[in-house]
Amino acid sequence: MIIHIQTLKEKYLRGWERQATVILLASALLLTLDRYYSRPSFFKRHFAEYFSRLPLPESHPYYYWFLTTAFMLFLVPALVAKFGTAGRLNSHGFQLGNQKLGWCVTGAAWVLMVPVVILAVIVYPPFVEKYPLCKAVVGSWQAFLLYQIAYGIYMFSWEFFFRGFMLFGLEPKFRNYSILIQTIPFAVMHYSKPLPEALGSIVAGVLLGVLALETRSFLYGAAIHWLVAMTMDVVAVAFRHSVA
Repeated sequence: MIIHIQTLKEKYLRGWERQATVILLASALLLTLDRYYSRPSFFKRHFAEYFSRLPLPESHPYYYWFLTTAFMLFLVPALVAKFGTAGRLNSHGFQLGNQKLGWCVTGAAWVLMVPVVILAVIVYPPFVEKYPLCKAVVGSWQAFLLYQIAYGIYMFSWEFFFRGFMLFGLEPKFRNYSILIQTIPFAVMHYSKPLPEALGSIVAGVLLGVLALETRSFLYGAAIHWLVAMTMDVVAVAFRHSVA
Protein backbone atom coordinates (compact mmCIF):
# COMPACT_ATOMS: atom_id res chain seq x y z
CA MET A 1 0.00 0.00 0.00
CA ILE A 2 2.77 2.43 0.96
CA ILE A 3 4.67 1.53 -2.20
CA HIS A 4 1.53 2.10 -4.28
CA ILE A 5 0.97 5.54 -2.73
CA GLN A 6 4.61 6.43 -3.36
CA THR A 7 4.25 5.35 -6.98
CA LEU A 8 1.15 7.50 -7.43
CA LYS A 9 2.92 10.44 -5.83
CA GLU A 10 5.85 10.07 -8.22
CA LYS A 11 3.51 9.67 -11.17
CA TYR A 12 1.15 12.57 -10.54
CA LEU A 13 2.94 15.08 -8.32
CA ARG A 14 6.40 15.15 -9.86
CA GLY A 15 7.08 18.48 -11.54
CA TRP A 16 4.22 20.34 -9.87
CA GLU A 17 5.18 23.92 -9.12
CA ARG A 18 4.09 25.50 -5.87
CA GLN A 19 2.69 28.72 -7.32
CA ALA A 20 0.59 27.14 -10.07
CA THR A 21 -0.70 24.51 -7.63
CA VAL A 22 -1.68 27.10 -5.02
CA ILE A 23 -3.36 29.34 -7.61
CA LEU A 24 -5.38 26.53 -9.20
CA LEU A 25 -6.53 24.95 -5.94
CA ALA A 26 -7.33 28.31 -4.34
CA SER A 27 -9.27 29.34 -7.46
CA ALA A 28 -11.42 26.22 -7.33
CA LEU A 29 -12.08 26.68 -3.62
CA LEU A 30 -12.82 30.41 -3.74
CA LEU A 31 -15.12 30.21 -6.77
CA THR A 32 -17.06 27.43 -5.08
CA LEU A 33 -17.41 29.39 -1.83
CA ASP A 34 -18.33 32.51 -3.76
CA ARG A 35 -21.06 30.62 -5.59
CA TYR A 36 -22.60 29.36 -2.35
CA TYR A 37 -22.17 32.28 0.04
CA SER A 38 -21.81 35.49 -2.00
CA ARG A 39 -25.25 35.45 -3.61
CA PRO A 40 -28.25 37.76 -3.08
CA SER A 41 -30.33 34.63 -2.45
CA PHE A 42 -28.10 33.70 0.51
CA PHE A 43 -28.59 37.15 2.04
CA LYS A 44 -32.36 36.94 1.56
CA ARG A 45 -32.51 33.57 3.31
CA HIS A 46 -30.28 34.38 6.28
CA PHE A 47 -29.95 38.14 6.83
CA ALA A 48 -32.73 40.10 5.11
CA GLU A 49 -35.00 40.24 8.15
CA TYR A 50 -32.32 42.02 10.20
CA PHE A 51 -32.01 44.86 7.67
CA SER A 52 -35.64 45.22 6.63
CA ARG A 53 -36.11 48.61 8.36
CA LEU A 54 -33.22 50.29 6.54
CA PRO A 55 -33.90 52.35 3.37
CA LEU A 56 -34.27 50.46 0.07
CA PRO A 57 -34.32 46.95 1.53
CA GLU A 58 -34.53 45.52 -2.02
CA SER A 59 -30.99 46.78 -2.63
CA HIS A 60 -29.40 45.12 0.43
CA PRO A 61 -28.92 41.67 -1.17
CA TYR A 62 -26.96 43.28 -4.00
CA TYR A 63 -24.70 45.26 -1.70
CA TYR A 64 -24.08 42.06 0.22
CA TRP A 65 -23.26 40.31 -3.06
CA PHE A 66 -20.86 43.01 -4.22
CA LEU A 67 -19.03 43.37 -0.90
CA THR A 68 -18.73 39.66 -0.08
CA THR A 69 -17.43 39.11 -3.61
CA ALA A 70 -14.78 41.74 -2.88
CA PHE A 71 -13.80 39.70 0.15
CA MET A 72 -13.88 36.33 -1.64
CA LEU A 73 -12.39 37.28 -5.00
CA PHE A 74 -10.11 40.16 -4.04
CA LEU A 75 -9.05 40.25 -0.40
CA VAL A 76 -8.53 36.51 0.11
CA PRO A 77 -6.77 35.95 -3.27
CA ALA A 78 -4.56 38.97 -2.57
CA LEU A 79 -3.50 37.40 0.72
CA VAL A 80 -2.92 34.06 -1.00
CA ALA A 81 -0.86 35.77 -3.70
CA LYS A 82 1.21 37.66 -1.14
CA PHE A 83 1.86 34.86 1.34
CA GLY A 84 1.20 31.66 -0.60
CA THR A 85 3.29 32.29 -3.71
CA ALA A 86 6.72 33.61 -4.50
CA GLY A 87 5.36 36.69 -6.27
CA ARG A 88 4.37 40.12 -5.01
CA LEU A 89 1.05 41.85 -5.63
CA ASN A 90 2.45 43.96 -8.45
CA SER A 91 3.51 40.75 -10.19
CA HIS A 92 -0.21 39.89 -10.22
CA GLY A 93 -1.02 43.04 -12.17
CA PHE A 94 -1.61 45.31 -9.19
CA GLN A 95 0.10 48.24 -10.89
CA LEU A 96 -0.58 50.74 -13.67
CA GLY A 97 2.00 49.17 -15.97
CA ASN A 98 1.90 50.48 -19.55
CA GLN A 99 -0.39 53.45 -18.93
CA LYS A 100 -0.34 54.85 -22.45
CA LEU A 101 -1.54 51.60 -23.98
CA GLY A 102 -3.88 50.85 -21.10
CA TRP A 103 -5.79 54.12 -21.05
CA CYS A 104 -5.95 54.35 -24.85
CA VAL A 105 -7.45 50.87 -25.10
CA THR A 106 -9.82 51.59 -22.22
CA GLY A 107 -11.16 54.74 -23.87
CA ALA A 108 -11.40 53.15 -27.31
CA ALA A 109 -13.10 50.03 -25.97
CA TRP A 110 -15.72 52.07 -24.14
CA VAL A 111 -16.44 54.26 -27.18
CA LEU A 112 -16.82 51.16 -29.35
CA MET A 113 -19.02 49.37 -26.84
CA VAL A 114 -21.55 52.19 -26.35
CA PRO A 115 -23.26 51.67 -29.76
CA VAL A 116 -22.98 47.90 -29.29
CA VAL A 117 -24.80 48.14 -25.96
CA ILE A 118 -27.49 50.39 -27.44
CA LEU A 119 -28.01 48.00 -30.36
CA ALA A 120 -28.09 45.00 -28.02
CA VAL A 121 -30.81 46.60 -25.89
CA ILE A 122 -32.88 47.41 -28.97
CA VAL A 123 -32.68 43.98 -30.66
CA TYR A 124 -32.61 41.81 -27.52
CA PRO A 125 -35.30 42.93 -25.02
CA PRO A 126 -34.15 40.58 -22.20
CA PHE A 127 -31.33 43.06 -21.57
CA VAL A 128 -33.91 45.68 -20.60
CA GLU A 129 -35.54 43.21 -18.21
CA LYS A 130 -32.20 42.12 -16.72
CA TYR A 131 -30.50 45.48 -16.03
CA PRO A 132 -29.89 47.08 -13.72
CA LEU A 133 -29.84 43.99 -11.55
CA CYS A 134 -31.35 45.95 -8.68
CA LYS A 135 -34.43 47.79 -9.98
CA ALA A 136 -35.01 49.53 -6.63
CA VAL A 137 -32.18 52.03 -7.19
CA VAL A 138 -33.63 53.43 -10.41
CA GLY A 139 -35.94 55.91 -8.66
CA SER A 140 -33.14 58.05 -7.17
CA TRP A 141 -29.93 59.25 -8.79
CA GLN A 142 -28.15 59.16 -5.42
CA ALA A 143 -29.15 55.53 -4.88
CA PHE A 144 -28.23 54.72 -8.48
CA LEU A 145 -24.80 56.34 -8.10
CA LEU A 146 -24.06 54.54 -4.81
CA TYR A 147 -25.14 51.28 -6.43
CA GLN A 148 -22.78 51.88 -9.38
CA ILE A 149 -19.85 52.53 -7.03
CA ALA A 150 -20.53 49.25 -5.23
CA TYR A 151 -20.91 47.59 -8.64
CA GLY A 152 -17.48 48.97 -9.53
CA ILE A 153 -15.95 47.34 -6.44
CA TYR A 154 -17.51 44.08 -7.60
CA MET A 155 -16.05 44.47 -11.12
CA PHE A 156 -12.64 45.39 -9.70
CA SER A 157 -12.68 42.22 -7.61
CA TRP A 158 -13.66 40.05 -10.57
CA GLU A 159 -10.90 41.46 -12.73
CA PHE A 160 -8.31 41.00 -10.03
CA PHE A 161 -9.35 37.39 -9.55
CA PHE A 162 -9.39 36.35 -13.21
CA ARG A 163 -6.88 38.72 -14.85
CA GLY A 164 -4.68 39.32 -11.81
CA PHE A 165 -4.66 36.35 -9.47
CA MET A 166 -5.26 33.60 -12.05
CA LEU A 167 -3.75 35.03 -15.24
CA PHE A 168 -0.50 36.38 -13.81
CA GLY A 169 -0.28 33.66 -11.20
CA LEU A 170 -0.40 30.94 -13.86
CA GLU A 171 1.65 32.74 -16.51
CA PRO A 172 5.08 31.53 -15.27
CA LYS A 173 3.95 27.90 -15.65
CA PHE A 174 1.53 28.00 -18.59
CA ARG A 175 2.69 31.11 -20.47
CA ASN A 176 0.04 32.38 -22.91
CA TYR A 177 -2.22 29.41 -22.17
CA SER A 178 -3.01 31.19 -18.90
CA ILE A 179 -5.29 33.43 -20.99
CA LEU A 180 -7.43 30.45 -21.96
CA ILE A 181 -7.31 28.86 -18.50
CA GLN A 182 -8.75 31.91 -16.76
CA THR A 183 -11.30 32.41 -19.54
CA ILE A 184 -13.00 29.07 -18.78
CA PRO A 185 -14.24 29.86 -15.24
CA PHE A 186 -14.85 33.49 -16.26
CA ALA A 187 -17.25 32.34 -18.99
CA VAL A 188 -18.89 29.73 -16.75
CA MET A 189 -19.61 32.41 -14.13
CA HIS A 190 -21.74 34.20 -16.77
CA TYR A 191 -24.14 31.27 -17.10
CA SER A 192 -27.08 33.23 -15.64
CA LYS A 193 -26.65 36.17 -18.04
CA PRO A 194 -28.60 36.61 -21.30
CA LEU A 195 -27.16 34.26 -23.95
CA PRO A 196 -25.44 36.95 -26.10
CA GLU A 197 -23.65 38.26 -23.01
CA ALA A 198 -22.72 34.76 -21.85
CA LEU A 199 -21.21 33.92 -25.25
CA GLY A 200 -19.54 37.32 -25.44
CA SER A 201 -17.84 36.66 -22.11
CA ILE A 202 -15.64 34.07 -23.84
CA VAL A 203 -14.34 36.67 -26.29
CA ALA A 204 -14.10 39.26 -23.52
CA GLY A 205 -12.12 36.87 -21.30
CA VAL A 206 -9.53 36.34 -24.03
CA LEU A 207 -9.27 40.01 -25.00
CA LEU A 208 -9.07 41.23 -21.40
CA GLY A 209 -6.42 38.59 -20.76
CA VAL A 210 -4.34 39.86 -23.68
CA LEU A 211 -4.77 43.46 -22.50
CA ALA A 212 -3.64 42.50 -19.00
CA LEU A 213 -0.50 40.80 -20.28
CA GLU A 214 0.32 43.63 -22.68
CA THR A 215 -0.04 46.30 -19.99
CA ARG A 216 1.08 44.06 -17.09
CA SER A 217 -2.01 45.26 -15.21
CA PHE A 218 -5.57 44.10 -14.60
CA LEU A 219 -6.74 47.64 -13.77
CA TYR A 220 -7.62 48.62 -17.34
CA GLY A 221 -9.78 45.55 -17.75
CA ALA A 222 -11.53 46.49 -14.51
CA ALA A 223 -12.16 50.00 -15.85
CA ILE A 224 -13.56 48.65 -19.14
CA HIS A 225 -15.72 46.09 -17.35
CA TRP A 226 -17.17 48.75 -15.06
CA LEU A 227 -17.75 51.33 -17.80
CA VAL A 228 -19.56 48.83 -20.01
CA ALA A 229 -21.66 47.57 -17.08
CA MET A 230 -22.67 51.12 -16.11
CA THR A 231 -23.46 51.91 -19.72
CA MET A 232 -25.72 48.87 -19.93
CA ASP A 233 -27.57 49.96 -16.79
CA VAL A 234 -28.03 53.53 -18.02
CA VAL A 235 -29.13 52.48 -21.52
CA ALA A 236 -31.54 49.85 -20.16
CA VAL A 237 -33.14 52.38 -17.79
CA ALA A 238 -33.37 55.02 -20.54
CA PHE A 239 -34.89 52.52 -22.98
CA ARG A 240 -37.41 51.34 -20.37
CA HIS A 241 -38.50 54.91 -19.70
CA SER A 242 -38.73 55.74 -23.41
CA VAL A 243 -41.20 52.93 -24.06
CA ALA A 244 -43.16 53.41 -20.83
